[in-house]
Amino acid sequence: MRIGIDCHTIGSRAGGNESYTQNLVRALARIDSRNEYRLYVTHRGADIESLAAAPNFTLVHIAPRHPAIRIPVSLPFELARHPVDVLHIQYISPPFGRTPVVNMVHDLSHFHFPEWFNRREVWRQRMFLPRAVRHAAHVLTVSQYCKDDIARTFGLPEQRITLTYPGVSDAFRPMPADDIARVLARHSIQPPYFLYVGNIQPRKNVPGLLEAFAILKRERQLPHRLVIAGRAAWLYADVFRRVRELGIESDVIFTSYVAAADLPALYSGASVFVFASFFEGFGSPPLEAMACGVPVVASKRPAFPEVLGDAALLIDPTEPREIARAIERIVHDAQLRAQLIARGGERAARYRWEDTARQTLAVFAAVA
Repeated sequence: MRIGIDCHTIGSRAGGNESYTQNLVRALARIDSRNEYRLYVTHRGADIESLAAAPNFTLVHIAPRHPAIRIPVSLPFELARHPVDVLHIQYISPPFGRTPVVNMVHDLSHFHFPEWFNRREVWRQRMFLPRAVRHAAHVLTVSQYCKDDIARTFGLPEQRITLTYPGVSDAFRPMPADDIARVLARHSIQPPYFLYVGNIQPRKNVPGLLEAFAILKRERQLPHRLVIAGRAAWLYADVFRRVRELGIESDVIFTSYVAAADLPALYSGASVFVFASFFEGFGSPPLEAMACGVPVVASKRPAFPEVLGDAALLIDPTEPREIARAIERIVHDAQLRAQLIARGGERAARYRWEDTARQTLAVFAAVA
């Protein structure tokens, strides 16, 4: 079987979509030495080249980089010249061609919450995603909530949608003190600190986290700083303005993008990991923090109750004072902290990329 995988997000610092593709490809390489894989990439670099280390994996460089041109033009012509039996993509598929498509749709946030995104991307998703989903040979998604949402929104039979939970990389584990110290020094961070990891965009509710942190500093005089680890993605001006308005500039550290190699130590050094996002199809960072032995505060919103269960303190993301109370409980209650760390480690261990890869490969085989 010849399998094509759209890997244009790898090297783009695109957050969850990039991490998903990269980890899926590496897990497929670990479990499958029989099938032939063609990886369609638009960036270059050592990390990308390493994806083709296995002899049955080949990199195919597609240009130009912009997805608005790459998808409708470059990729279909590449598939016409060198056909594959099945093509794996995320969201928007090529508009023409005979290759059966397996479409990974992480969530439908562009449909339900357009105010969180720029207008062009909302238009693109609403214009092309319905057709891409309905014409796909099969659809993958990352939670039961999203599976139900896709079926309901597009009128798709549930048997055409398969749930494949993403995994947690083995790289995420409690790190030695020396490794933590080196990474913190590299990013000019002094413990103790609370941590958020993810892009800065409206959906992530960073202003709500800042409000909660300001309450803790103003009313509880906690010594911690707040580390915001992620690039400024879009519609982020309110975040930096709110820091100034709250008067917490000296206590908030923006690291911008953090290399994957530094993340396990950054997680491991945190007192509490906080993810007060308004909406996630899955949401990997809380599980990564749990795997590193860090207690987690996360939203009650989809899909965290499903994904995290009782391994995190779940809060209403619209209530900064509730977020602050949850963080403070973990700081001052040693028994609760120990319980969350133990439950978190067990929860994160349930999600393995090899399982994701096997389920995805089974869909490829059925489609091809």
